[in-house]
Amino acid sequence: MRVLKRLFAVAAVIALLLVGVYFIFHIDNVTVEGTEYYSDSEIKNLVFQKKLSGNEVVLWFYEKTVGLGSLPFIETIEVEYHGPRSVTLHVYDKTISGCIKYLGQYVYFDKDGIVLQTLPKKKKGIPVVTGGNFGNFTVGEAFKTTDEGVFESIMNVSQLISHYNISVKQLHIESGALILYSGKLKIYLGKKKRYDDEMNNLARVFETAVKEKLTLEGTIHMENYKAGDSIVVDPPKKTNKNVKKTKKKEEN
Repeated sequence: MRVLKRLFAVAAVIALLLVGVYFIFHIDNVTVEGTEYYSDSEIKNLVFQKKLSGNEVVLWFYEKTVGLGSLPFIETIEVEYHGPRSVTLHVYDKTISGCIKYLGQYVYFDKDGIVLQTLPKKKKGIPVVTGGNFGNFTVGEAFKTTDEGVFESIMNVSQLISHYNISVKQLHIESGALILYSGKLKIYLGKKKRYDDEMNNLARVFETAVKEKLTLEGTIHMENYKAGDSIVVDPPKKTNKNVKKTKKKEEN
């Protein structure tokens, strides 16, 4: 009997300690930082979906063993512990290189051409790739394309657009050559394997335009561009309507 009483006493103490630990380290304050693609509630629901994960000790165990879960546009999530009851979730997004429109859905892919997710709405700041034949695709796998050369060129330009943070709405493929649409600007990149020099210099042009508060409008031809060449923006041609209006003003 004494042995049983001791066992019960030990069990009771352990139970009290566990309950104490649970309540002492229960997370009350959660801050989410870093993500541009998910709301705070979506990240919290992901991280705290496992049993007892609302406790710092248990959450730390999950983080070090099985992970905190995953979402299509999330690279990783790191937890910063601020002592009992408070944590910050640092979310690192995957780099979305672009998307294509397929059967009314936007299919997003990363820098390696891996399909991340399909959504009915277009995400802001992500260029749409048009004019290409991407064939069949499966989420989590690379596009199966009939022209590997063009596909590699698209991946190269998409990565550079993201790297230099250039605002591009559309990346169009025309007979293997690439054309960028940025605001009122149309940029002919031509047909090449890589566009590192072109995009590097183009990024400087955009930076200068922003600093000097200039609106870039017209056409840029970079089909025969070589490193060190200057970039010339050809202004848009006047339409017949504009010509007629000018003539009327001159007659008056």
